[in-house]
Amino acid sequence: MDPITHGLVGIALSALSGHSMQLNDPVFLGCTLGAMLPDIDIVAHLKGRLNYLLNHRGASHSLLALTGMSLGLGSALYLAFPSTSWWTVFIWTFIGTMSHSIMDLLNSFGAELLWPFSRKKITVDMIMLTDPIVSCLFLGSFMVALRSPDLAGPSAWTALSLSILYLANRHMGRLKTRDRLMTIYALKEPDQVKVLPAMYHPFAWNFILFQGDTVRFGIIRNQTPTICRVMPKFDKNNPSVSNALEGSLAELFSQFTPYYHIIAHDSDTEECQVEFLDLRYWTKGDFLYTGNVFLNEDGEISHEIFHPLPNQEGILLSY
Repeated sequence: MDPITHGLVGIALSALSGHSMQLNDPVFLGCTLGAMLPDIDIVAHLKGRLNYLLNHRGASHSLLALTGMSLGLGSALYLAFPSTSWWTVFIWTFIGTMSHSIMDLLNSFGAELLWPFSRKKITVDMIMLTDPIVSCLFLGSFMVALRSPDLAGPSAWTALSLSILYLANRHMGRLKTRDRLMTIYALKEPDQVKVLPAMYHPFAWNFILFQGDTVRFGIIRNQTPTICRVMPKFDKNNPSVSNALEGSLAELFSQFTPYYHIIAHDSDTEECQVEFLDLRYWTKGDFLYTGNVFLNEDGEISHEIFHPLPNQEGILLSY
């Protein structure tokens, strides 16, 4: 989710505490600031986009860091505004801070909730990176609270309840979409299809089909699927693929996304190219994040390139 939506969620949660939206109220400040605090990892952008992509939603979004940030922020606010007990300020600050990672788990980018024990980004693949429905619900709650402070609590409960109902409907819609795709493409096992939220379409789904010797990626709108790309099956026994898996790009993709695909493009020339694709995001006729490993005639990696955007110059990885 974007920082504005996180802030709006924090404001709504603070209203549930019964405290008013005042800049001298430590509960309001703790819940609101805590809901935005984990995105402090945006400073990774100073070292380039690749560093940001690898570190965003990492350590700062973990349970360990969320607890530490809540203790620090809550204690600082209590010392500045000792009008409420430390425990109350900490609890609501922790609730606001936790809401950030919970919201981030809902989209396909996920968060490293279990860092440092696991670097895997956990995701439930429910909504877009910025979902307009959820954002509008909490924006509406905020506008009502500004106009009628007495309605801050009820409007926050309404936004939260409607968001939960919306997410439940999304979950049911994803299951129905999976079943429909299985019927259309004659798939026998549920694990042969993966349904993901589309990048820019809140009422559409992306899907990945695993059948036979092919992997197909597509998008389904209004119950009508469209295949966007057909790829050969991921072959770990291919020498080029197995060699590419030893490189830096393979480590990057395994850390960065749970849904990646590898294709070996063998040629008659001395150099072989192995393509890495992040299957989560499709935009402008291509996958958003891709990479290439180049192997020399001996099968050794000569260089590796990560592409953070389609049709733009890639980032050469050190090797």
